[in-house]
Amino acid sequence: MASAFDAELKNVPTTKAYKSSDFLSCPASRHIRVMCELEEPRNRLDKSGIDHYFIVVGTHLVMPPEERSQHIQELEQQVKQGGPEEEMESLQAKLRFAKKLQPMDKYYSTARELGNLIAKWNKERVAKGLPSYHVSTGGGPGVMEAANRGAREAGEMTLGFGASRPEWGSLNKYVSEEGAFEFHYLFMRKFLMAYKCKGLVVLPGGLGSFDELFEMLVLIKSNKIKRVPIILIGEQHWKRAFNFEYMLECGMLTQAHLDLVVFRDSAEDAFNHLVEQATLSELSNETKNSDSAKRRRLEAGTPHLTGE
Repeated sequence: MASAFDAELKNVPTTKAYKSSDFLSCPASRHIRVMCELEEPRNRLDKSGIDHYFIVVGTHLVMPPEERSQHIQELEQQVKQGGPEEEMESLQAKLRFAKKLQPMDKYYSTARELGNLIAKWNKERVAKGLPSYHVSTGGGPGVMEAANRGAREAGEMTLGFGASRPEWGSLNKYVSEEGAFEFHYLFMRKFLMAYKCKGLVVLPGGLGSFDELFEMLVLIKSNKIKRVPIILIGEQHWKRAFNFEYMLECGMLTQAHLDLVVFRDSAEDAFNHLVEQATLSELSNETKNSDSAKRRRLEAGTPHLTGE
C-alpha cells in the first residue's frame, strides 16, 4: 500500500540536453553554437542549390541618388523654417553630411546594376544546367542593399550574410528569405562568405570593406584558398584611399600583391571581368570536383568515376 509520502510525489519532468535552451546558451556550449553556425548555413546552401557566389561589399551609407536629393531638400526646408538653436545645429550637421555623401551615391546605382547583370547571367546558366553564381552581400543597407536589390529585380535568389549589427536592424528587404543568414560569431560569418566565393567586388566603403578586401588578399597570398578575382570599383577613389604605389615603393608590397586586384569603373566592366574569370576557372577544372557538381550528376544519373 502506497504511503502518504508516495502519494505526494510526482513524476519528474525531463528535458533532453539538445532541447535545453539553458544549456545551449551557456558558455560550456559555445563550441556547439559555433558548429551550428557552420553546419546550418552549409546545409541550407546545398539544399538551395547554391554552387558559388560573388561577394559584393561596400559602404552602408549610400542610397539611391533620387532619395538623397529628396532627403537634402527636406533638410533644407526644415532649416529654412527655423527653430531652437540646438535643433538648427543638428539639422545643419545632417545637411552637411548628406551633401558630403551625395557624390558617393553613384555607387549605389553601380552595385544595383552589377547585381542585376550577375543575376540575369546566372539565370541563363542555371537554365542550361550549369553551376550557379549568386549575388551575395553582408546583408546591410547601402551598397549591399543595392546589389541584393539588383539581383532580386532580375527574379533571382540573393544572399545576405549578416553579423547582428544593432544599428542596421534586420537584413535588407532584398535578401531572399532562404538566403538570409545571421551570425553571432563574426569568424563564422567570414568563413561562410569565403566558403563558396568565386569573386569579390569591393566598392568604396569603410573599415568593414577594407577588412573584407585585405582578408581575402591574405587568404590568397598565403595559399589558404585558390585565387579568385578581386575587383575594386572606382579606381581614383581607391588610389586615394590606399596608396598602392607608395607601398610598392617602400617594399611593403610587391607587384605580385598588386596584381591580385583589378580596377574597374563601371558595373558592366566589373561584370565582364567576373564572367571571364569564372569561365577560365571552369575551363581549368577548378570547379569540376565541387560537391554541387557531383550532386547534379548523381541526380541526372550521369555515369561518373568512383571516388571522384
